[in-house]
Amino acid sequence: MLRGHRTMLVATLLFVTAAWTLSARQAHPVEPHRHPEGQALENPFEVTDDSIATGRQRYVFMCRECHGNRGLGDGDMAHAGGDVPDFTDDTWLHGESDGEIFLVIKEGVTADMQPYKERMGDEDIWHLVNYLKTLSR
Repeated sequence: MLRGHRTMLVATLLFVTAAWTLSARQAHPVEPHRHPEGQALENPFEVTDDSIATGRQRYVFMCRECHGNRGLGDGDMAHAGGDVPDFTDDTWLHGESDGEIFLVIKEGVTADMQPYKERMGDEDIWHLVNYLKTLSR
């Protein structure tokens, strides 16, 4: 029974990811908006100190250059141009649910925010989501 449930979960995640990839390649509006396919995803990792620590590690190595040490969008690479989001405010351009944030990281949304699916596994991305959500507190 558990194996069948896992297979169904993986199939659903693959379907949602494929749908997201198609929609992500379309032009994104510049104003905040939602992504229903991301809203349908649930974070499989609880927000724990260990999860946040793992997410912070990934952030330092993968995100800090653009998003800055504290998530203000003021990293060194942010000065090269583009509009780098501030994670400390309460505006999430592509949706605030864990699943929406997960898909933005995994699939990318713009030339500035490219996909990280080849650089990080899903588990690390979920931990990163948990960490990012702590920055706005």
